[in-house]
Amino acid sequence: MLKDPLFKESLFKKTALTSLILAATLGLTACNDDDDDNSDDPETRISIALEQTGRYTDDGNGFDEGSAEIVAYDKDSTTLFVINAEANRVDVLNVQDPTNPEKTGEIDAVDQWANAGGINSIAYANGLIAIAVENDTSTDAGRVQIYNASDLNFRGQTDVGSLPDMVTFSHDGTQVLLANEGEPNDDYSVDPEGSVSIVDVTDPDNPVAQTIGFGDFNAGGSRAAELPDGVRVFGNFGRTELTLAADPDPDADPATLEVNQDISGVSVNDWLTLASEEGDPLPYQVAAVDSVNGILTLTTDFDGDSEIADTLAEAGAAGLTVYLHDGASSVAQDLEPEYIAVSPDGTQAWVTLQENNAVAIINIDSASVETIVALGTKDFNEDGNGLDPSDKDDGANIANWPVRGMYMPDTIASIEIGGEAYYFTANEGDSREYDGFVEELRFEDAPREGDLSDAAFGDEAQLGRLATSLTSDTDGNGVLDTPEIYGARSFSIWNAEGSLVADSGSDFETITFEQLGEDFNSDNTENGSGDSRSDAKGPEPEAIAVGAIEDKTYAFIGLERVGGIMVYDVSNPQAPAFVEYVTNRDFDFDIETRIDDGGEPAYLAGDLGPESIVFISASDSPSGEPMLAVGNEISGTMTLYTVKVTEEAVE
Repeated sequence: MLKDPLFKESLFKKTALTSLILAATLGLTACNDDDDDNSDDPETRISIALEQTGRYTDDGNGFDEGSAEIVAYDKDSTTLFVINAEANRVDVLNVQDPTNPEKTGEIDAVDQWANAGGINSIAYANGLIAIAVENDTSTDAGRVQIYNASDLNFRGQTDVGSLPDMVTFSHDGTQVLLANEGEPNDDYSVDPEGSVSIVDVTDPDNPVAQTIGFGDFNAGGSRAAELPDGVRVFGNFGRTELTLAADPDPDADPATLEVNQDISGVSVNDWLTLASEEGDPLPYQVAAVDSVNGILTLTTDFDGDSEIADTLAEAGAAGLTVYLHDGASSVAQDLEPEYIAVSPDGTQAWVTLQENNAVAIINIDSASVETIVALGTKDFNEDGNGLDPSDKDDGANIANWPVRGMYMPDTIASIEIGGEAYYFTANEGDSREYDGFVEELRFEDAPREGDLSDAAFGDEAQLGRLATSLTSDTDGNGVLDTPEIYGARSFSIWNAEGSLVADSGSDFETITFEQLGEDFNSDNTENGSGDSRSDAKGPEPEAIAVGAIEDKTYAFIGLERVGGIMVYDVSNPQAPAFVEYVTNRDFDFDIETRIDDGGEPAYLAGDLGPESIVFISASDSPSGEPMLAVGNEISGTMTLYTVKVTEEAVE
């Protein structure tokens, strides 16, 4: 049962309730008023609604294999370029007939670079395609490759930073910008610096790259004092690795670890990550240190962790490794650029630093960092900002809770509205999980003090199941004292100075519950999983696109977990209005059931895991109507939607 339906007091409360009522039938109704009160022109209004038009699935696409991720569009040839991570290629689709997308070609990065690893992103401009390719050794320098869009002929390539994760063109198409994430390797023995590359492609056969790092913000660096306090810097580079001298007892309570190395430097309340051959690594805390006998006693047992028992049964102590949380990545190593939006005037690039809960603003002309902006947190105890924090509370219980969400945006988009630049973020949230370092744990499993001592943080039906971070220990005493969680379960609008203009509050959870009932907050890999993502990041907004339709501006947001697309009128950035929520997910089928009816094969459960959205204006569209192209990572489908526009006179 839904308690305290907070959407009635959303941050968009001036318009959201009315929009929700209208959405089921008409989409948003928006008046186009003439400023001249004496005008005889009739007042008109438009409404929009998404209509599925076409869908493409490759015969070889596997379930949950990333076979349709990032999408780019060439208006001149009405061609879509879709990253197929499963096959490690780009699929080229002709969409002249948008009801029947047809594959016409492929691009394979390894044909031009023997060390090519995964293809992470693609962009199009001025007849050229740019693709971001990571190195087969992901911590080494990646590359950007340039191809002709018309014939797919290779033009040139150049080295960029480590793990280029996103690529986009400048507005004039003369430059390519890449967000080089620079993630560490799995055991955190290598942590490359994150960076942003600006590549001159005026001669596409000989692209020239400048790569912008963040070394000046390191401790002792010339700009160290400029780094805002709210930027999360917490990497574990240089950590100590311990090997076990004997098989631990998987049933011991508390658990103990006998290690080979000197542990005199380990202290009570220190944290470590225990990595198992059988499954995911998990964090544990030290309760006692016997440095004479090399024994660490933990604060708990192995927390019902069957992976420990399985590893000991199959590989013994050799299958477990202990990584102390005693490392320290530099600022430059720790900042991980994720996604880029070029400012409407083309002078700046806003780069999301997702794990760091920040944005870097880059001056494109000078190829330098102008500033780093800490995004702060969202107070889920404010009116309109509710959430459902538990998967053990028997349904959708969206209410105010005393926790704060780190925005941690993934995708970012920009557009000019009323002469001002605005940036739109999909506030997904993300935690670090490596063999050498895991930051995530549940409130119920964490040592807590202060406000976190409230009984709600230990109750599985309230806040106990909610995922939080070890970085919530702000004073370093081994006890969490700040109620921070991952993501804001929303999209946000920011002004050019980095100040929050608007946030969608609890809309996403409230609206999906209203439309999907018990399937709200489902996972994207299993039907019958309603409420299962409530303790994590809820609907998990992943993709966002913005576009102008007639004299209105709209935002389209893809929900990675439950699926579907949220549509908002953002013509007034201070008071966005919900239009509609569209999903073709069918919860009645086993999620991996496929059918081939003579056309393209497809999963009967529909599109799952929207990873990217491209807005195609009416003037660029093959149909003459605005469209969306959506890459769905889990179902491996590329789906086209027509944005149907209805205009009528207001009586």
